[in-house]
Amino acid sequence: MDRKSIRRTTPLTAALALAFVLAACSTTPAEEDNTAQPTDTASPTAQDTGDETSDSSGQDTEATGGTLSVVTRWASGSPEAEAQQRIFDAFTAATGIALEVTEGLETIDDQVETMVAGNKAPDLVIVNLFDKTLGWYEARVTVDAQPYLTEWGLAETMKEDALNEWRVGGEPDGALQGLPYSGFSWPVWYNTDLLEKAGVEGIPTTTDELIAAAEKLRAADIDPVVVGGNDWTGQKLFYQIAQSTTDASAMKDVMQNGGYCDTASVMDGIQLFTDLRDAGVFVDNVAGLTADDMYAMYYSEQAAIMSAGSWAYAGAVDAGTGVEERTTLGGFALPSGSVFDKPSSLQGFTGVGFMITEQGAAPDRIDLVRQLVQAFYETQNVGDFVKTASILPPVTGDFASYATNPLLAEALGLDSEVSYAVMPDVWIGSASDPIIAVLAGAYGSASPDEICSGLDSATQS
Repeated sequence: MDRKSIRRTTPLTAALALAFVLAACSTTPAEEDNTAQPTDTASPTAQDTGDETSDSSGQDTEATGGTLSVVTRWASGSPEAEAQQRIFDAFTAATGIALEVTEGLETIDDQVETMVAGNKAPDLVIVNLFDKTLGWYEARVTVDAQPYLTEWGLAETMKEDALNEWRVGGEPDGALQGLPYSGFSWPVWYNTDLLEKAGVEGIPTTTDELIAAAEKLRAADIDPVVVGGNDWTGQKLFYQIAQSTTDASAMKDVMQNGGYCDTASVMDGIQLFTDLRDAGVFVDNVAGLTADDMYAMYYSEQAAIMSAGSWAYAGAVDAGTGVEERTTLGGFALPSGSVFDKPSSLQGFTGVGFMITEQGAAPDRIDLVRQLVQAFYETQNVGDFVKTASILPPVTGDFASYATNPLLAEALGLDSEVSYAVMPDVWIGSASDPIIAVLAGAYGSASPDEICSGLDSATQS
């Protein structure tokens, strides 16, 4: 396999490429019936402001009119959706461009692929880079965003690390699959009040200390580490723990190509995971839990420790329990001889970004896409997302004043306290769902040999 191509080809992926060729010959944007029930976010008619209007950043914005079709990961009720809606409303008011917005389902990748196959592709998809979306560029669902980076004035401020995470294969010379927007931190959360109540002195930094802490927490009828053992949150924590004994290069190779069972250092990490599981570090019945269960148990102070991303900072405050005031963020405890020198954590920029479809890149559509994307990257709008949704901005600038959430403010200072493990998403690609199924068993009672065998099968299928 070409190392720059992380996706794993499926029949649907191949069919999508053909669907786009056929769509180009048979369908125009005006012919779409939009059966996905999009909703206008604002009136398609803006106030008459002349040929140009000035947005809140003072830059001239074209008042062109027209309609733009968008599918977004940020669904109603989330902090991100609130900030997104403010941008949508201001954008339509300033430009006269109506937005037909379809909220993405949990399976947004399948949702968009179905729209494409049915010749109803959106112009722009606001989505995270994961699983099937990693193959959209090569399947001609989306286009290379590199040319627009400079044309749209984003190249000077976009962080290089953020861009590289969105390139095919994570390589600096890879095609740019989209424009990153929502960066994230993913620390371990510790409720220090609950730890103190159980007689745990300080935050555990070694796995021996973590096992001892779990024993004391259980003795005090407090659940120890909670995670969604049956979903993506458990998948990320597993890989974080497994990397404690493996260097980044070897781990990337194994995640992409398999070889878990044949790589001694990876097997040491899997053994470490099962040792922690069998010592009672994770809450009971963790294999059946989801992210929602995890948040509920931690926010209600039923569990003392969880691994969760920065998107949960706002939820902690909104829970109204005051848990954010009793939380200290840090990394996951390390075994003796770990490859990391500080407790491990995760961060990245594959959270959510803008993927331009082939329809959106058409000559009569791309300028509409440009105007909306540029609006999102205006400083005050990035700042609104920092304040409202606790994102890590992918662009340079001083956004500290927007970090009003205490957990976000704390997270911005974590770099000196933790070591960062490799985020698995880009490397495991479309094997993500099969791997989650394997790891549900890992959080249950599967042996290291069963786990590595399952991961190899999932990766090579």
